[in-house]
Amino acid sequence: MGGTPSDDKTDGVHAVEQAMRIRMVWEEVCTSHWARPFDEVLEALTVAAHRWDVPIDPSFAKRAALEIHAGSWE
Repeated sequence: MGGTPSDDKTDGVHAVEQAMRIRMVWEEVCTSHWARPFDEVLEALTVAAHRWDVPIDPSFAKRAALEIHAGSWE
């Protein structure tokens, strides 16, 4: 950011679009894999992130998969 106002607006739109895709990945996997085995959740999370064009860090994917896998314990 820091360019023209229209560049800043475009950057903001891209950030919102990325956030929406991240949320779609999370919702998709939570809905279909809640409390399922960890390995299944991790694979589903990775596949969904790829499908929604969301870059995902492997260590974050493992933490997110653990949260979805163990969510039913709350």
